[in-house]
Amino acid sequence: MQNKMMCPLKCGKGAASFDVPDTWRVQLLEPGHPAPQPVEELLQKSLSSPIGQKPLQEWLPGQELLLIVPDTTRYMGAEFLLPVLCEKYLKGCDLEILFALGNHRKQTEAERRSIVSDRVYEQVPCNDHDCFDASGLTSLGRTPSGLEIRVNSTLLKKKGAIVLGSISFHYLAGYGGGRKALFPGISGYETLLGVHKKVFLPDRPGKHPRVRPGILEGNPMQEELLAALALVPVPLFLINTVVDDEKQFLNVFAGDVKEAHRVGCEWYGKHFGVEVREKADVVIVSAGGYPKDIDFIQTHKALDHAQAAVKDGGNIILIGKCEDGIGNPYFLPWFDYPTAEEMEPFVRESDKVYAQTAYATRLKAERYKVMFVSDLNDADVKKMGMTPKKSVAEAVGSITTPGELLCYVIPEGSKTLIF
Repeated sequence: MQNKMMCPLKCGKGAASFDVPDTWRVQLLEPGHPAPQPVEELLQKSLSSPIGQKPLQEWLPGQELLLIVPDTTRYMGAEFLLPVLCEKYLKGCDLEILFALGNHRKQTEAERRSIVSDRVYEQVPCNDHDCFDASGLTSLGRTPSGLEIRVNSTLLKKKGAIVLGSISFHYLAGYGGGRKALFPGISGYETLLGVHKKVFLPDRPGKHPRVRPGILEGNPMQEELLAALALVPVPLFLINTVVDDEKQFLNVFAGDVKEAHRVGCEWYGKHFGVEVREKADVVIVSAGGYPKDIDFIQTHKALDHAQAAVKDGGNIILIGKCEDGIGNPYFLPWFDYPTAEEMEPFVRESDKVYAQTAYATRLKAERYKVMFVSDLNDADVKKMGMTPKKSVAEAVGSITTPGELLCYVIPEGSKTLIF
């Protein structure tokens, strides 16, 4: 049997080569490829004509400003954007950078420096948010649902905050970016836990049907984020980017935290959504390489997108290096529950944020045959209900179903929404 040679797919900072049987019908599922634009031109346009807000120079509420910047798991091109922003638009301001870690691990100094650039790192104080440090948190009150919103106290010590981030699909919140930089980005642990618990149906087991990628309206997690946003007393200005894998800027959306994000999400969904008319027997999906596959919790986003393209009981070959391992020490014990049905009530009441990701992983592992090419321990992969493979070629070779099979290959799974 002859094989079709496929283009290598990104895995960590390298790539995975493979081929597929000649009898397979193979289709590449790729998002749109908007033309890259010069960052200074995009920034100037977005800051002079922001969405739902005054131009940045008119908006500035005072010299003391907080810049909320995403951590190393959410690339936004800050090392290119921040030097221009600080030197051209915020010169003379008293600035401080707070990295929106949520409950992610602490960053190394090298990671913090690389995010913002050497120049900015040496001129502006840069600190990681700590969601567990109660002494560094302040309550803003409660949302209508009763959730107390506690945020990093640094926010309330400033005249205003510029909220930076990148727009992407998110398997729970619909889209990343926007107010997620605040909640859960710089929130206390109980707050971010409460936000994540909004994904469940209130009156019966299971996730809310609007909790899925590409959905903002009617998504209960987003509704809670908006309620939390209304409690923030400090003026906010949003700058969200869309950056490709070559670190080129595709667009910048700036202005009101709600409206600019909504417009940016509409643009992103139009360019990065792919329609399939027939579900496949096999889907081969890469998270898109580092940092999208830095750990399993990040890599899972690609798995979540890929499921929409495969038949029930079909094969998904997931590619993600996971050099940081699983991504959370509380994740694997959830798979001590033998089924998703048995896991659900405990996840619903859990005080661990990534319990929802474990539940979502279990659901997919029960519905599809998931093979995982990664650096994770084989026993850990098996515990999650997936089959470990050393290479994509090994995974492809294990599929022995005769005849013609439809196979979709998704090179950029983390940012390709299938519908």
